[in-house]
Amino acid sequence: MAIQKMDCFHDDDSVGIEDEDFSCASGKDKTEVFGVDGGDDESHSSSRPIAQKEDRAVNRSKVMVYLVLLFTASAASVLTYFYINAQDNATFESEFKGFAKELERITEASASSKFSVARSLSITITSYAVDKDLYFPFVTLPDFEIRTEEARALSEAEVIVFIPLVNEAQQEQWEQYAQDHQLWIRLGLDRQGLQIVDPGLVPLKIYNGEDDGNFTVESEHDNDDENDDDNDNKNKDISDRLTGSLGPMWQMGRAPANAGLVNFNTLSDFVFYDLAYNVMTSREALTSPIVNLEYLYKFTFSSNRNTNVTFNIGDGRRILARSLGTLSRPERSKDAHSYILQPVMETLDRGADVIGFLMVVVPWDTYFQNVYPEAVKGVEVVVSDSCGQTYTYKIDGLKGSVKGWGDLHDHTYDDMRVRKPLPTGSSIFDAELVANNRTLCHYVMEIYPTATLEQEYHSEHSIVYAVAVALIFVFTGAVFAIYDYAVQRRQYKVMRTATKTQAIVSSLFPKSVQDRILQDVENKALRDTDRGKGSFLLSSGRDRLTNFLQNGEGIDADGVVKSNPIADLFPFATIVFADIVGFTAWSSSREPPQVFLLLETLYHHFDLMAKRRKVFKVETVGDCYVAVAGLPDPRKDHAVVMARFSADCLVKFKSVVKQMVVTLGPDTEELAIRIGMHSGPVTAGVLRGERARFQLFGDTVNTTARMESTGLPNKIHLSQDTASLLIAAGKSEWVTARKDPVFAKGKGELQTFWLNVFKNFSSLSQTDDDRASTSLEHDTQSTIHMANTPTSIDRKQSRLIDWNVEVLSKSLAQVVARREACQVKPDPPSELEKVEDKANSSHIVLGEVREIIYLPGYDPRAALSEAKPNLDDEVTLQLRNYIQAVAGMYRNNPFHNFDHASHVTMSVSKLLSRIVAPDRQSASTEEALHDHTYGITSDPLTQFSVLLSALIHDVDHPGVPNSTLVKEESSLARVYDNKSVAEQNSVDLAWSLLMEKEYAILRRAIYVTQEDFLRFRALVVNSVMATDIMDKELKNLRNGRWDKAFSEAPTEEDARDVKDRKATIVIEHLIQASDVAHTMQHWHVYQKWNKRFFFENYNAYVSGRSEKDPSEFWYQGEIGFLDFYIIPLAKKLKDCGVFGVTSDEYLIYAEQNRKEWIVKGEAVVAEMLEEVKQSSSSKQPPQPAQEQAPPL
Repeated sequence: MAIQKMDCFHDDDSVGIEDEDFSCASGKDKTEVFGVDGGDDESHSSSRPIAQKEDRAVNRSKVMVYLVLLFTASAASVLTYFYINAQDNATFESEFKGFAKELERITEASASSKFSVARSLSITITSYAVDKDLYFPFVTLPDFEIRTEEARALSEAEVIVFIPLVNEAQQEQWEQYAQDHQLWIRLGLDRQGLQIVDPGLVPLKIYNGEDDGNFTVESEHDNDDENDDDNDNKNKDISDRLTGSLGPMWQMGRAPANAGLVNFNTLSDFVFYDLAYNVMTSREALTSPIVNLEYLYKFTFSSNRNTNVTFNIGDGRRILARSLGTLSRPERSKDAHSYILQPVMETLDRGADVIGFLMVVVPWDTYFQNVYPEAVKGVEVVVSDSCGQTYTYKIDGLKGSVKGWGDLHDHTYDDMRVRKPLPTGSSIFDAELVANNRTLCHYVMEIYPTATLEQEYHSEHSIVYAVAVALIFVFTGAVFAIYDYAVQRRQYKVMRTATKTQAIVSSLFPKSVQDRILQDVENKALRDTDRGKGSFLLSSGRDRLTNFLQNGEGIDADGVVKSNPIADLFPFATIVFADIVGFTAWSSSREPPQVFLLLETLYHHFDLMAKRRKVFKVETVGDCYVAVAGLPDPRKDHAVVMARFSADCLVKFKSVVKQMVVTLGPDTEELAIRIGMHSGPVTAGVLRGERARFQLFGDTVNTTARMESTGLPNKIHLSQDTASLLIAAGKSEWVTARKDPVFAKGKGELQTFWLNVFKNFSSLSQTDDDRASTSLEHDTQSTIHMANTPTSIDRKQSRLIDWNVEVLSKSLAQVVARREACQVKPDPPSELEKVEDKANSSHIVLGEVREIIYLPGYDPRAALSEAKPNLDDEVTLQLRNYIQAVAGMYRNNPFHNFDHASHVTMSVSKLLSRIVAPDRQSASTEEALHDHTYGITSDPLTQFSVLLSALIHDVDHPGVPNSTLVKEESSLARVYDNKSVAEQNSVDLAWSLLMEKEYAILRRAIYVTQEDFLRFRALVVNSVMATDIMDKELKNLRNGRWDKAFSEAPTEEDARDVKDRKATIVIEHLIQASDVAHTMQHWHVYQKWNKRFFFENYNAYVSGRSEKDPSEFWYQGEIGFLDFYIIPLAKKLKDCGVFGVTSDEYLIYAEQNRKEWIVKGEAVVAEMLEEVKQSSSSKQPPQPAQEQAPPL
């Protein structure tokens, strides 16, 4: 028996524990062999029904799970289908409402802009007449073509006509005056480049639209007294005055190609007559019905510049009369125009008589151009009016076009209609005037979507998602089935093994020993499992590097290096260095957050493109971006991929800097990027230790740096090796050899190449996104070449306007928020109007300058205003219109222009931000901060006033100093007693504009009490007057006030007087520093504005308004200016202690600029003079050349 037992054990050993036949060689039952009773076997037999019962329960559960999955999949698919459909519909409706709201905003802003431009030009005509002591109608505005060019650009008008009122007594004198003053037509045509067009002579007589030539107009207003006994005398006087007057067309911009248009009596047309009557009655600009001005355009937009246009007065009368009237039905499908009739006042005083009109002709389709991005297509607009005319327009992306006459929209979308009235006049007036007058039309805009737009939001997504959900559940069921099968198979094996093991153990050991053995086995299995978790083998250093980059393998938490360094040689790679050109100069005039905002935005876009192109970003060093292709994953096309990535970066850079002008201010779009590429072997790895980083090493890195540093702005510079790889890849059209040799440090003379981003580059990428990028870059390059065209100038001014609106609206929102937090009770409107009228009656602005402006004391409630403020849309709109009007009042001087005003505003904003957010080590509480900054931080109205002053401080600047105006004995100098002439004129013009009733809501956002109004006025006056730094008397007075304010000698003056005196003088010096901030910024910024100022002075010299050639004294003059004004001013900013590190920055730059000017100044003056001489030889007035971005 013993031998049999041993044989049985041996047999078991040889067979293995998983064999099914567990019997020994004798063939006897195992119970017999081992000599064990059958009790355990009984227990096994009794466990089988339990297992079978559990199996049945598990099977039932599985069936239930499959049924639940099937039901859930069906329900989820159906619900997904309907939910996606509902979401598509909701998205479509929501997006359309957003599109409609955007269209409402843009059309309203467009209309307001047109009326603002008309008013601004009207004010210009009146101001000129008053300034020159002229009386109407005998007024001819100089440079009318030039003045209206910008007005037409801002208002999108095609023609602007000045129409004076001439009574019968003045007719003969006027006709002689027109003959004597028709030179403006020749000058205007020359300005248009139509020197070869002969316009002929102005007609000798004023002629009507009637064939008989009689001056008789019969209008519905002629018998007002008979039809309405309640009409007041004013309306009768207006009707009588119009009936006894003529309205000859006079100055036009564009100047007409045929002078026969001049002296046409517009009042002989009943539509124009009735509209003129309504304009004189309401004293507001009004919109005409839709008219056909084809004849007028024929002679203002000459189609053949080489031939003279003939004109027949008899035919002209009939055609012009019809051209001003309403269109006949067959013509309504094309050439839809209206004109805005703006009254021209005799003086700038309220209640002045209307002495003429400005007719601003605007095509209707301009309201619907450039509304949406290119991708938004299929919005229809139905424009109808109370005169019975209806048009339908269709907007597809940037383009708006006439669909036809009548209501042609798809009536399927009637329930989604958005209805919006369009402004008929520059303000709201009696609606009955619209309803009862056939020539004053009330326009209504109805916006509808189309099937094309709806298609963009409805696709097969609902079906796709429903099927996808069903497939997910099917996949889930399949995975569950596979998992169940694997579990069953495993369980079967485990049960077999467990049964055999239990049988063996049970047959050999007592119960207590069995438990210990099983526990030991279980513990060993757990240890083996734990030991296997996360273990892996890496075949090579390159694999280890790739795994580290993907999974973050590196130094452990204790900082102990346990493995060999992870590094390798990559023989085939391409590196890119991309550096921002002009960044240092640009950042010198920005706040630190703005600098980081630009870099973070650019690098974010670069990172996204690198991820899409599978390019590895190595690091950024300052404003330099470093990337590589060909590692850590080697690829054969590394040079091609990197070329595409570089082109992406170039395109995106130009796009981003243009978009961020509104956020980051002027000159941002002048930044450029310089990119260098080189290919070769690179050693790459992880340099472990503190802040471990992935690093590149080798000669390839150094050569790439040389390619970048020797490149050009907005160019991609290639080495010979990279160019060879591109040519070998079949991309020879991508590269062009650089003509001039490149000398690189440590390399000698190199042959390099340019990547042709803008020529035959459509093949650069095979995706739609890449083709779009290429197209965009081509447009960007074209924009660079057209930088001096009127279109680009208009766009730049538009971006400047947007940026100024952004800055001033944020500041104004803080004013409103603080007022609400402090619960300021507004004064009655009548009281505010009194103080406004009183301020308007003041003629000598200089007399209002105060030694002390009292600012509000500390109010703990003001801390609540730090919550995000909201500004009403109407306030923002009026602010935008005001800034647009101010921009239009600036002259086209090289230096004193709207660009300069924006630069000053940016500097003021920067200095104010340093006051509002200084290093608070010396001011731990809000009240302490208030005292430390003399109360400026606690009063948003003060900050807004200074910002506004910076914007308006050079309005209508004549381009010559005050001393010249005084010497010339100009009328302005006489008005202002030969003191601060330009500054006082700027305040008067900008203030008068702000006081117009169309800005009433804006004014109520700025101030609501008399106290706030007086403080606002005083701050504006003091700030603008402080910019007159050439008047020695005023300069000495300011220096004396500074010494008094910051004297350390004891004083008995009231504490509030001491604090507010300091605040007043600090504000004045703040705007003085901002006015000359370019001298305290980077050398390239300083030279940019210094050149412009030189050209402005040279303009005055060559025009005979200045006796001295500026080139003779400019070098020494700048040294004296820096020594005796700029550097002392920078030291004052530092001494007052409220501007933080900015004052140190300004002083450092001022001193550095002086040192550099000493060395380079004479050469700089010589260069500027040479540029002036070249401009003179080409018969062009000296203007500053387009500034290139300075090198880093």
